[in-house]
Amino acid sequence: MVSGLFNIMKKEVKEMVRDPRLLLGMIIVPLLMFPVMGGVMAASMETVEESARVIDMGIVNLDDGNRSQELISFLVGKGINESYYSYDDAWTAINTTDESNVFMFIMPEFTTTIENNGSALVVLYTPMQTYSITEGIPSEVIQSHIRQYSQIVIDERFMEAYPGQDIQALENPVSYPSFSVINGEIQKIHPSTVTQQMMTQSMMIPIVLMMLLIMGAQLAATSVAMEKEEKTLETLLTTPVSRASILFGKISGVVAVSAIAIVAYGFGFSFYMSSMTAMSADAGVNLADLGLIPTTTGMIILMVTLFLSLVAALSLAVLVASFTEDVRSAQALMGIIYAPIFLPAIILMLVDISQLPSALQTLVYAIPFSYPVLAAKALYTNEFTMIFIGIIYQIIFTIVTIYLASWLFSSEKILTASFKFNKDKKGKSGFPIINALRRR
Repeated sequence: MVSGLFNIMKKEVKEMVRDPRLLLGMIIVPLLMFPVMGGVMAASMETVEESARVIDMGIVNLDDGNRSQELISFLVGKGINESYYSYDDAWTAINTTDESNVFMFIMPEFTTTIENNGSALVVLYTPMQTYSITEGIPSEVIQSHIRQYSQIVIDERFMEAYPGQDIQALENPVSYPSFSVINGEIQKIHPSTVTQQMMTQSMMIPIVLMMLLIMGAQLAATSVAMEKEEKTLETLLTTPVSRASILFGKISGVVAVSAIAIVAYGFGFSFYMSSMTAMSADAGVNLADLGLIPTTTGMIILMVTLFLSLVAALSLAVLVASFTEDVRSAQALMGIIYAPIFLPAIILMLVDISQLPSALQTLVYAIPFSYPVLAAKALYTNEFTMIFIGIIYQIIFTIVTIYLASWLFSSEKILTASFKFNKDKKGKSGFPIINALRRR
């Protein structure tokens, strides 16, 4: 029994690894794809940052007072490269050249308006050529600097109106700091900052889980469908190896190859995430400093739920593929399994299950592939009660699924089961007729 199971498993692994499509699509591509994506994103963000650092601004000063000169000096002090134009020359440059990223028109009476406590006008014009994100950044940067200059003017007005008073208190009559309470300790961090950081770091887990389950299901379905398409399943079933060993050998082989593939995905994705993190000047909060790190117990629970989900997905894939006659039809029918894998992962990536309507909560709990994602989210909350209940449910679901797959493999129906699309008398395709147990 054990020897036959090992031989079947070794056979499955060899057949899968020898397939260059598998090696390229599931192992090599992920290893290269994610680092390339990270490099492209890093290069793109570097270009964006460069467009914010080096800004050439054309200036049309229609004011003859000192406040306009003060504004220009303030912007130059921020690193803006200035060049001066007359009104007509500026419009010619805007329409015909790309000498400046943005043109600033300081409108007449700028100084007089500010001195009279009015609202002076500055207009920015950005020549649009490529319509890329970098074209809008110079204007945003200059607007930010102008807001800073406006704040300086506001402070001056408060000082004149309320001499000797605290300017900050005058401008902010109500202070409203927002802190987070994490594990009973007060952290001087805004809750949205924590949740954003948590979402960023935990989003990878559902993605990787989906990849693992889908890849495993594809491998299992392809293995069975290929055996039926190439007529080698009949030969395999005539060997002294028990039908149960054949089934478990196929599943074990797919688990082994899936593990290699997911390591490739994880390794490549880690480069992608590190590139994304390095791009940001604000790395956010360190969850480890807040005690929001997975425990060993939590990781074990996650692995258990993932293993049970993987075995259940492989068993379902074997069942579905047993009702097909070739690889193409097997791949087409994998949508039966993909939907319950994608649905809970996508939902739980965006919201907590407690925020869902009762009917949708019941649906998510009823899908056995939901529990690895739920366990991943529980790594930070340590709320594992529903996860333990889910593990019991997964075990029952997996046992039933394996029993059905074993029953099918133990009978001759494994050779004759198929899905057929019959045609009506006019030759038009009718509804799919399931001839699941049809004998040839």
